[in-house]
Amino acid sequence: MRHIFLASLAAVSLGGAALAVPGIAAAAPDSDTLDDLTAVMGPAEDYQHGLTVNGVSPTLRSVVVDGETILAYCIEYWVQAADPDHQSAVTGWDEFTGDNNFKTDPQVREYVAWILRHSHPTLSHDELAATTGATGLTEAEAVAATQAAIWHFTDDFVADGNLTVDSAAHSNQPVSAASASNVQTVFDYFTGPENTGLSEQEVQASVTLVETDAEVEPAQTIQDQVQDDDHILGPVALNASTEEVDLELTSSNAAVEIADLTMLDAAGEEIDTDQPVHAEELWLHVPADTETGGVQITAESTDFGYTGRLITPEPDDQRRFQTIVMVDETTHQATTELELNWEKAEVEPPPEPESPPTPSEPPVEEPPAEEPPAEEPPVEQPPAEDPPVEMTVEEPSRIAEPTPSTSPEETPAQDTPPAAAPEELARTGGTQTRNILVALATLAIGAALVVANRVRRKHV
Repeated sequence: MRHIFLASLAAVSLGGAALAVPGIAAAAPDSDTLDDLTAVMGPAEDYQHGLTVNGVSPTLRSVVVDGETILAYCIEYWVQAADPDHQSAVTGWDEFTGDNNFKTDPQVREYVAWILRHSHPTLSHDELAATTGATGLTEAEAVAATQAAIWHFTDDFVADGNLTVDSAAHSNQPVSAASASNVQTVFDYFTGPENTGLSEQEVQASVTLVETDAEVEPAQTIQDQVQDDDHILGPVALNASTEEVDLELTSSNAAVEIADLTMLDAAGEEIDTDQPVHAEELWLHVPADTETGGVQITAESTDFGYTGRLITPEPDDQRRFQTIVMVDETTHQATTELELNWEKAEVEPPPEPESPPTPSEPPVEEPPAEEPPAEEPPVEQPPAEDPPVEMTVEEPSRIAEPTPSTSPEETPAQDTPPAAAPEELARTGGTQTRNILVALATLAIGAALVVANRVRRKHV
């Protein structure tokens, strides 16, 4: 657990005050170890003087606690402060030896602690001016207003709240109206309704990151930011003991840049992880062209608590001295981690543009197959003339009787031959050759008969 001294309260005599150092880090001691700590009033050269308020000039003094120097305001208006180097004891708030309102009213303790948390030197002059509305606030003005407000609660100082502001002790510098206004403005802020008190508390920070298993659709505002092939991982539930947590993203792949990823809240608003985050639901947007990898999300919650301490100067034989009150700011941190992984989407390449069809070549016309020329009918050769045959006229009785011919009446009517079909026309040449051969055969037969008759006649 880390601890930070917020500020402290120191008791001073009238006209004097202790002083505070901003932001000194130290561990808040446990009650069992308080007796082992040492404290001593700081040197006079560390004093800081405020403007005079209603006749009293507050003075901040340094206090050294266990070797650490702090600044403190006083809480006992009527009690004298111890001198520098005065030894002191460290105890708890309940061991306060005084008898003012800080002793009797627990609410006063919380009001005083709240003032220390929100005043100089815990805050810078500029921060205090911005918070309270003061203009050009100076250190002397801040010291005067803060001390007056503490005394207002512990000792009813300026009960009506109307301050009279003059120059600081040992200074003849007149106080301007603007300076007096600043003191009044800061005083009113510390004693007004903004001061809700700050109680002592020990803290235990907690934080968790849980990736929801259920299928939860992201809000439409998130879907509108996602392209078709993008990854949207989540939701991741963020639970913490504090309103804000610190988020850190670490890539598990050197090829993946965290700047290329976007963390979104439930409403689709981008989350700046460089600033404390206030969100209960997280989504991670991963562009489609991001290489395969993962992101480790680290969440850290820091809770603050406050512990009161008393520094009581050792009394002498004559008197007791003012008690210094410290408020230690304690912090406790809790961290958790969660890793989200994805795989790069396989993006199909766009189809190649169709090339225009290649013009088809005109069909090659094959030359028609040459048909063999139709055979021309053979040229009719005139038949060779046989040597003249001597014809001997036979006696009438010897001449063969001619074959009775059919009378014209008995000759059957010759049907007109049908016209030759087109396909038969091609055979005309062949038919003529046949007829010629028939004729030649007839002549040959006739000649043979003539020869035969002659031979027969010779033998008769």
